[in-house]
Amino acid sequence: MQMLTYKSAQQSFEGLKAPLRKFANSDVVCEGWYAVGRSADFARGAVKKISVGKRTLVLYRALSGTMHAVESACAHLGADLAQGTVVEKGLQCVFHRWCWGEDGNCTAGGGVSENRSIRTYTVRERWGIAWAWIGESPRYELPEPTAANSRHALCLRERRIDCHPHVILGNGLDFTHIVPVHGFQLLDDPTVEIEAPHRLTVGIHTRFKSSVMRKLLFLSGSAARWRFTTIGPSLAWLSVQEPTPFELVWAGRPLPDGSSAMQTVFFLPSRSAFVRALPMMIATTWKDKSVLEGLRFREGFVVSDAVFYLYAQLIEKLPEWNPDNHSQRIVQKRDDAQEKSVIEPPTHATLEEAQVR
Repeated sequence: MQMLTYKSAQQSFEGLKAPLRKFANSDVVCEGWYAVGRSADFARGAVKKISVGKRTLVLYRALSGTMHAVESACAHLGADLAQGTVVEKGLQCVFHRWCWGEDGNCTAGGGVSENRSIRTYTVRERWGIAWAWIGESPRYELPEPTAANSRHALCLRERRIDCHPHVILGNGLDFTHIVPVHGFQLLDDPTVEIEAPHRLTVGIHTRFKSSVMRKLLFLSGSAARWRFTTIGPSLAWLSVQEPTPFELVWAGRPLPDGSSAMQTVFFLPSRSAFVRALPMMIATTWKDKSVLEGLRFREGFVVSDAVFYLYAQLIEKLPEWNPDNHSQRIVQKRDDAQEKSVIEPPTHATLEEAQVR
């Protein structure tokens, strides 16, 4: 772990050395955990298409009750699997009734003898949210609240913000906007902890300046202390120590038009604690949405953006989601299988075998 302060980060800032390719780029999705839906919206047998950047995947709940995420195109002729039906053998394509099991392998239809498969993605259900690891296999797990704040999780409605999630989440690392936008007075030099390749944490000790709204919320002049951690390309974790202890996670999923689907979950020691935590969040973040709405990122980092720039550099080093690699492996696997079977005539599925009853 690398330990810095805001001041030392500025002293070591050398400026943009090369153009950023992944950060806030709507054409690129980095591997990570993305919130893809509310668990309650998926009854057994439900199928839904979800956008992650400019690509899509299909979520469905099996008859057994487990959630699954797969690529959206059938490995037969490319039909949209979001139009499919969940059956005992898996997700059945509407076009020719080929079935895809939980591991992505064809379980019924002409693809069985061809060893066809589709790409699958790891899914976790936590705090009422379905999370999909967009990439090969999870490189880290979802974070967990402390024991004190794990008793109650409150999931807010997903909301759309017309700004890339990297910028929205990185906003928590932008110290220079805290005073003019939020009216805070920094009491200490913020601390910076870099846990490459996925985490960057800042520790902030500040004071609420007086305003009419803060007087109404009984926060004027109060001290505030929190830790803000970005996790991969899509998560930020806030841990507030004062004036009211609580935690929350923000999750950002990029949408095809460059905007974000933002999900917030509060973690509280009791249900009544939300009444105390909400004023803190209103007083801290209520201006952010209007500032971020419609923001189109430009690479204009200066020395005062040193910590925000460190986050951008972490994003640049994350692996990129490239589902085409899976398709290439499937084609190679099929070619290899065909080479091995040149001595034997190929078997063809009968009409009866192709249908799943």
